[in-house]
Amino acid sequence: MGSGCTKIGRYCLHCGKSDWNPKLQTKDGIERQFCGVATGYDTRVEALDICWLEMTKSAKTKFSKMKKTEYETLVSKELKQ
Repeated sequence: MGSGCTKIGRYCLHCGKSDWNPKLQTKDGIERQFCGVATGYDTRVEALDICWLEMTKSAKTKFSKMKKTEYETLVSKELKQ
């Protein structure tokens, strides 16, 4: 595993690629980069403000809480349909 990470502009062992769409919870054929050390349901590199390894503990907590809220909102919308 590992690839060139667009967030840091160099190769990263924690960066991987997949066509998984976390918002749709399915593969959609569009390749995305994912961070292997980030936590939460959406660990796409593009969703991060900065590299996860460079974030402070409070920034990681804030990101994880934001993604948890986003996921809960997404799931509740699906249940209402």
